[in-house]
Amino acid sequence: MRVLLPPITKSLLISWWVIGLLSLAAANSFSVASIALNNAIWREPSISHFLGIFIYPFLHDGFLHLFFNSIVFASLGALLESTLTRKLFIRMLVIAGILPALAWLLISLMTSEPPVYVVGGSGLVYALFGACLCLFPNLPLNLVFVEVKLFTVAVALIAYSFIATIAQLFGAQWGGSAHAIHFFGALCGWILVGGHQRFTISALPFFETMRVRKEQSSARKRQKNSQRVDDILAKVSRDGIGSLSTSERKFLEQQSRKK
Repeated sequence: MRVLLPPITKSLLISWWVIGLLSLAAANSFSVASIALNNAIWREPSISHFLGIFIYPFLHDGFLHLFFNSIVFASLGALLESTLTRKLFIRMLVIAGILPALAWLLISLMTSEPPVYVVGGSGLVYALFGACLCLFPNLPLNLVFVEVKLFTVAVALIAYSFIATIAQLFGAQWGGSAHAIHFFGALCGWILVGGHQRFTISALPFFETMRVRKEQSSARKRQKNSQRVDDILAKVSRDGIGSLSTSERKFLEQQSRKK
């Protein structure tokens, strides 16, 4: 059966495999580390290190890394591309490629991590997990001999990457992966499709209630003042201006200034 992938997903996968196969073929004369995302940018700023922020999602560390990222991206990417607008899908991929890289570089600077480079589109894959967690939490996934909901897989992966990121932030050695890129990639995908709105407690109803109460209080006060003015004017009409007390004269002056 022929599988048709939407254009953006298809184009990205083709670029992954073309670059991946070329880098494997030229492994003896070329190293992806030279153009990868590298935290040495803080110590030795260079054009290649700067370009690595944008290039690293297209590079992979070996065949298996490329293969498994491609499998997940093909399925979730096709689903999201057919659901989201073209503009939003592209925006999500661009942001999920750049912002997690900057977050990882910042964490590397804060923890004084030794020079290390990062490659791979895992941040984009995690962005798809984050977006699907918001839009399709009950989507069934077939994992070899068992079927589980996407919610279970996504939460497990994202929670692990979050814990690992915190551990690395405090100087712990937690494997060889850039977990911050995974976590912030998922966060980007989740936020960009509106996941954060489901957990936002809006303050607008509170302020709207306060506004209504204030207006009602002001209306009652105006009505009370208007009634008092009428009573004072009736007193003047009946007994003359000289019958007014000091407080009544002062009140009339205040009300006349407001008008």
